[in-house]
Formats: sequence, structure tokens, C-alpha cells
Amino acid sequence: MEIECRYHIDVFKLLVPSFRRTFKCMSAICVFYLWPQQGIVVAVTAGLRIHRMCHMDQSNTRVFEDERTVKSWDYDYYHPIAQSYYDQAILDTLRLMEAERGATVLDAGCGPGVHAIRIARAGYRVTAIDVSKTMLREALSRASAAGIESSIEFHCEDLTKLSFADASFRHVFSWGVLIHIREVERALDELARITEPGGTLGLYVTNISAFDLKLEALLRFLIGRPLNREAYPLGSGNWYEMNDERLWVWQFKVPELKKQMEGRGFHLIHRRAGEFSEIQRRVRGPLRNALLHLNNICYRMGIPPRLAIANLLVFRKATN
Repeated sequence: MEIECRYHIDVFKLLVPSFRRTFKCMSAICVFYLWPQQGIVVAVTAGLRIHRMCHMDQSNTRVFEDERTVKSWDYDYYHPIAQSYYDQAILDTLRLMEAERGATVLDAGCGPGVHAIRIARAGYRVTAIDVSKTMLREALSRASAAGIESSIEFHCEDLTKLSFADASFRHVFSWGVLIHIREVERALDELARITEPGGTLGLYVTNISAFDLKLEALLRFLIGRPLNREAYPLGSGNWYEMNDERLWVWQFKVPELKKQMEGRGFHLIHRRAGEFSEIQRRVRGPLRNALLHLNNICYRMGIPPRLAIANLLVFRKATN
């Protein structure tokens, strides 16, 4: 499907049934047409031709279309105490990825846009993609409110079947997204395909050897409520219920992930601990605050990554 727009102005509009907002985008007009029932998004840019359609597998993505998920993630992940951790961790990721200021970084699975905004503020151009129209609306809104929308280009994309050409990006970044894709090998294939030879791929993933998971397994054993996870070569995972929908969560075996990426032509150049614990998302009050501060301290100390629930992995793609 090919659509051309006749006008060239400095805004783009998000057109959705019962929703309309205006945002700036790269000195061109970009119009997103979304048909929720069919799960199709078409992006059109004036003066250019963009033929981008996103066919979404709604059975596994409905949880991301729920507005309550945005609010839940804001509460669970983006507590004010955690902001300094994210600010530093994103800058460290870009440094480890050897991304020079002004370069374009693909944010593969941008969600509500919080990290895409951080990357743009650090002086980079960002191509931010997500499979969820709800998340894209929120990301667009937040980018506009932050005054950084001219540095971010948004697209609707499914990580298991990206529309980008081979070797489209020198720097690819995916923070906490692969853990929710059950067909993760397909997503890894696609991320490997679109990364330029010699380029870098930064992944933020859960770690199956983390202290958190060992403690949870022990407590569940003691109370007789073990969690039946599905076991795979890459790790284990299971479905959770969130906002009346299913949410898949992986716990990765990092050595196996490293091995599989080597099979795709990548080698691991950096591994470091991210968040030490996720227990703070299950508690409230002073205990939660204390655990959030503990995460900040553990990150600054650079604890061994095998102990942390989240690991930051940076891979480089071979040039031959």
C-alpha cells in the first residue's frame, strides 16, 4: 500500500478513532492511521513516501494496549528514586555501545518512550518502535511534552518481523523488551539482521541466576506454591496475568544467550549488572524506598552481574 501526502509542514498528527493530537516530527508531516480491530497501522510522511504497515498479533499484545498497563509500569518501574539509576544506566549503555553523539539509535520496543527521551536528550537521534499503538500514543505525548520530539521518529513495528532493510542501524538498543516476547529467537534474528556489521546491540534482560529468583523459589517451596515455569535452552518463562490479559516473562540464561548470539555473528563485549532486585515492585512504603536506594547503590558499586535480576549486555556484530 502506497500513500502520498500533498503538504509539507512542521507537524505531524496522530489520527486514531476518538483520539487526535499534534506533534512535531523531523520537519515533515507524519500521519498515523490506526484501525484497532484489524491491528493495522500506516505511517505517511509528506515530501517522502513511507510505506509502513504493522500487523499485530493481538493475542499476545493485548496487555500492551491496555491504558492500565502504562499506569502500572509508571508505578512499578519509574519511581522518583529510580530515576537517577535510569539516567546513569542509559548513558552507560550508550557509552558501552560506542555510540557517538549525533548518531541514530534504534530503541527497539520503546514502550511509553521514557528511554527514547533520555537517549534524545543525551544528543542522539532516535528511531523508536513499538508493537502497541497505546504505547506509541503515550510515547508521542511524552516526547512532545518534553520538547524533544524533533529528535525522535516513531514507527509501529513487531520485533519478530521488522520491516527495516538488512544492516539499517549501527546502534540498536532494547531495554526490557525481549523478556516479554515468547518467540524470542525470532526477535533475536531480526535484531541481528538489521544491525550493521561492526555495529553494536545493547540488550537489557532478566538473569535466571539472580539472587531475587533464588529467594523467590525458596519462599514458594516453603509455602507449597511453586511457580511452574516452562524450560527452554535460553532459560525459563511463564505467563502472568496482568490487567485481565496474559503477559509472558523470560528469565534468561546469559551464557546461552551469549552462545546463541555468537551463532548470529555477534560477540559479547560488555556485561554488567542492572537492577539488583525487583522485589521493590511487590512492596510499598519505606521498604520499597529502601530497596530502590539499594538498587541505586548496587549499580554504582558494580556488583557481579550474575547476582542481579537485570543484566545489561552489549554485543558487537562481526564485519565479515
